[in-house]
Amino acid sequence: MSEKNGKKSRILKFVFVVIGLAIIAALVFLGINQFAGSKYAVPEKYPTIQAAIDAASDGAVVVVAPGVYYERIDFLGKNITLRSTDPGDPEIVAATVIDGRRRGSVVTFQNGESAKAVLKGFTITGGVGTRLTITQIYKDEETTNDGFYGGGILITGGSSPTITNNVIRNNQADLDGGGIAVQDNSNPTISGNTINNNIAFSGGGIAVWQSNPVIENNSFANNRADYLGGAILVDLESLALVKTNTFEDNSATSGGGIAVWFAEPLIEENTLTQNSAIWYGGGIALFDSASTVNGNELSRNSADNNGGGIAVAEGSTPTISNNVISRNFTDDNGGGIAVVEGSDALITDNLIAENAVFAGGGGIYISDAKAELDRNNISGNLVQQDGGGVAAINTSTVNILNSMIDGNVAGRAGGGLVIGENSTATILDTTIAGNLANTGGGLIALESELSMERCYILENTADTGSGGGILLVVKSVAEIINSVFSGNIAFEFGGGLVAFEESKAILSGNDFTANSAQIGGAFVGIGDVVIDVNDPDDNTYQDNVPEDVEAAEQDDENEE
Repeated sequence: MSEKNGKKSRILKFVFVVIGLAIIAALVFLGINQFAGSKYAVPEKYPTIQAAIDAASDGAVVVVAPGVYYERIDFLGKNITLRSTDPGDPEIVAATVIDGRRRGSVVTFQNGESAKAVLKGFTITGGVGTRLTITQIYKDEETTNDGFYGGGILITGGSSPTITNNVIRNNQADLDGGGIAVQDNSNPTISGNTINNNIAFSGGGIAVWQSNPVIENNSFANNRADYLGGAILVDLESLALVKTNTFEDNSATSGGGIAVWFAEPLIEENTLTQNSAIWYGGGIALFDSASTVNGNELSRNSADNNGGGIAVAEGSTPTISNNVISRNFTDDNGGGIAVVEGSDALITDNLIAENAVFAGGGGIYISDAKAELDRNNISGNLVQQDGGGVAAINTSTVNILNSMIDGNVAGRAGGGLVIGENSTATILDTTIAGNLANTGGGLIALESELSMERCYILENTADTGSGGGILLVVKSVAEIINSVFSGNIAFEFGGGLVAFEESKAILSGNDFTANSAQIGGAFVGIGDVVIDVNDPDDNTYQDNVPEDVEAAEQDDENEE
């Protein structure tokens, strides 16, 4: 190619690039100005956002240029779209600020707005809520609360707007809903928002009362409630959907991430990390609730008492399923889950792992309550005292089905489980393996009733005491059928099983293999106890150390 032709080619390429850039710039300019030059542009056509709303009619789009707007706005029942110039651009959202200057709720929907009323792409800040008097009736008792609700956004009066792609931060309310309050049969969609650093008495981020919102794909961080629901409170006969949100570093007295009181939300596919509470539920607290908690991940949440991950209290009847509940912590009662105060929980298909507690159930704690545990993996949990995997005490009833309880550690008793204080446990088709405690490596029953069938009690250890597999004390009664005791170790008595203190063991069709202790490799009764086996004995024994009494007697007879 000649030098002249080469120069010509380069010039043509340059021209085409310039033309292409010019076309793109023109399209962007036209796209922006489609809104910036629209009939309801702020501040181009109207000096304030409220002035544009006042002038708009249903279906209008009000577009707000970047800037700080010191005002409080009300949608006035209009189904309009209020948006920044580019709600998808975090820099535009951060630069388009509505600041309530601590004079009330920043944005209000109170006149029955529909889903076509849209708030999109703003930073909402500086709100302190609207004063309202709300009367509620709970179990025939009427209560009236007077105070401020909805610091950032108030949604009431049967309104159902769409709140999306906003940053809602640094708002507060002296009662409910520091970021957003949803009340009075309102059903908004709240999605894709960042809700941070808001404060309220309850519902630091969002409070829901007698309403059915959809709350999904939001991020909640550093919100605080003095009472219930650091990030979200779902209250009084609400049916909220709380889905695919993230919760981090939120805090409350109860329900560091989410609290539910006398409501039935679906809490699904959320991630809750490092939230904290004082009394109940570092991650989630349920009170008098039939909620469904499904498919969530709860990790590194904490509470001083009752459920580092989840607390179930005050007669709640939830379904807790398909969750990963790991590395949560509480001082007392349930590193992973606590079920208390007359509640009745269905806990199924969960991984409950590596949670920790000083006293009372490293994985799950059940007290004065009922629980059905089906198809759970309860693994690697830790308690300083009793019940590394599960503690069911104080007249509780627990059914454990098709589950794996393995690798849990108790500093005192019941590496896998403790069943105590007049409680009843039915354990079917479950493996209790590799658990460790000073005494009762796999399980301890204290003044309680235990029924086990088709279970595997494997390689559990009582490293300083008795009952490598199972320990029965204080008038406990256990019926154990068609189960396998293998490889369990006790430092003192009962490699597989030991009974003390007027307890009774009924054993039928079990296999005792390679269990060991100083006395009673397979099983032993110490003192005034009953070990009831069929005649002839239909349990089988092999390689237990020391050899079983029955086997030794047969050897003596043969020698004679």
